[in-house]
Amino acid sequence: MEGNATKVCVAFLAGVIVGGIAGLLLAPTSGHEIRKKIKDELEETVEKVKAEAETLKAKADELSVKAKEILEAKKEEVKEVLEKSKETVKEKKEELASKLIKKEEEA
Repeated sequence: MEGNATKVCVAFLAGVIVGGIAGLLLAPTSGHEIRKKIKDELEETVEKVKAEAETLKAKADELSVKAKEILEAKKEEVKEVLEKSKETVKEKKEELASKLIKKEEEA
């Protein structure tokens, strides 16, 4: 889902750039003024892209931390289940051994 949001954001920013440049080129102004406006528009867009990249990086870092926390919690749960299983197997093994010994004594 994050990949789609990034694509939409990039497409939006590209549209802003193209639209801004088209608007500047179609406006009745001198070449120097157009170049300055294009430069200013590009600088502003670069700043927006940098800010969006920082936001996306922060979200990715947050998701990474959450994923690690979840994995650690699940790891602990699996350890507990394995320990309980081992105990149950040990108890059943002892129970069966005890029953076998009783039957041998009765025979």
